[in-house]
Amino acid sequence: MAKSPLGLRTAAFVFSLTLSFQQYLHAETVYLKSGIYIVVTKTAQKGDTVRYWVGDDEYEVAKSDVLKIEPGNGPAPDPHTPASASSKSGDIQDLTRRDSPVASSNRDKLKFPKLSGPNQNEARWIKLLDRIMVRDTIDETRLAEIELQHDPPTIADAYYLAGVIAMKHDDAVRAGSYFEHAIQARPDQPNLLEWHAIALAEQGRYPDAALDLERANDLQPDSADILRMLGSARYNADRTGDAVAAWKRAQELAPDARIESLLHKAQRELQVEEKSRSKETRHFTLHYQGERTPSEFHAQILDTLENAYQDLSRQLNYTPGENIIVILYTQKEFEDITEAPSWAGALNDGKLRIPIGGINAMNPELARVLKHELTHSFIKLMARGRCPTWLNEGLAQLMEPRSSSMFAQQLLPQFQERKSIPFSVLEGSFTRFPSAQADYAYAESLAATEYLRTRYGMNEILRMLQNIGAGESGEQALKQSTGLDYVVLQDRLAEYLAHI
Repeated sequence: MAKSPLGLRTAAFVFSLTLSFQQYLHAETVYLKSGIYIVVTKTAQKGDTVRYWVGDDEYEVAKSDVLKIEPGNGPAPDPHTPASASSKSGDIQDLTRRDSPVASSNRDKLKFPKLSGPNQNEARWIKLLDRIMVRDTIDETRLAEIELQHDPPTIADAYYLAGVIAMKHDDAVRAGSYFEHAIQARPDQPNLLEWHAIALAEQGRYPDAALDLERANDLQPDSADILRMLGSARYNADRTGDAVAAWKRAQELAPDARIESLLHKAQRELQVEEKSRSKETRHFTLHYQGERTPSEFHAQILDTLENAYQDLSRQLNYTPGENIIVILYTQKEFEDITEAPSWAGALNDGKLRIPIGGINAMNPELARVLKHELTHSFIKLMARGRCPTWLNEGLAQLMEPRSSSMFAQQLLPQFQERKSIPFSVLEGSFTRFPSAQADYAYAESLAATEYLRTRYGMNEILRMLQNIGAGESGEQALKQSTGLDYVVLQDRLAEYLAHI
């Protein structure tokens, strides 16, 4: 891939940080009938599906879509074919490349651990469960009646149990309210503060979560678990120095390999942040090193982001409740901190991390990259981190804006011959694919999302995001909004692409 004039690399829809599957010493390769192959850690067959794992992540695909499964890391390259050779006629190759490209990736904020709730097989919890539930629903009236008895331990237990049940049903807002009642009854219980912090973090309210965990730490100062969570909350709230302090103390109490890695990363970030300045607008905090880029450029970046924010808020009918952090790096700093390969560009891990090299003014390409990455921030919050990758990346490309018309002719034969990548496969990370197949995955995702918007309207896509956030699968949400399943969607795309 040639270096962009911007000093950034490959297109916003060409997935960055493509993992080398050579890391799996005992890997298997799933070959699909469409011609796509996926290198996986292991496989297992169950009924009409093939389950497979990439690292710790589990996926599945219909057995009817699978041609064969073989050991190894994919087909061996032809030693007589140079790496730069053109693809055969009909192959999908570099469909989403640009003249001045930028790579992007979307990572989540640091996740909080799942705590074990009350043992609902114990007699006292079974009795309390009967008191607060009517069939499968928490009864607010019964909770209020318990609260009127003025027995703090019972009130705290009842609302704690209700909060845990709400969290299991992915209702963090209601769970947070229940935990607040529990804390009011028993403010001296660290576990209630921990649960409340987790519910707040699910809503993106990291500064508030950090405050709860600081109170829990005051009550139980030698808990490594609380300190680990406190470090994550502070880090997500852009308090990197305070996160480092919490994680250091946690490591002194109980060393943990994951926290050691996070601590190392945060310390490298802190070295850059200590040399950085910041500017704030209504929705963004921009960190930069003033002597490297002109102040006019910083203002242009913030103006561009604010304009993109307003447009996304209008199109997606959603306004994030948290300030969004944007950090400008040199290319070397970006690689050191993110551990991304040298060709990777913008990365969204809850903070928008942008490597800037030789750019001193806003241009259309950088504006599109910023909007693409910002879209991921919106979608993560709207779908609570559950959006299938094809819809997530398809929407991000649409918002840039980008059209599938430029590569419809290359995509069309794949859909007509039923050789497109199954959408069940596209629900997971595109890092499972070799580079050329990842290009196709991005192109197919854009075409699918563009078709849904054209045929059913943006409101149905927003409804899909809402239902996915409530716990439905990508295909269930698609059926509820359009009546289509994944197989029919692929057939509809063949018709759509033939007429654009």
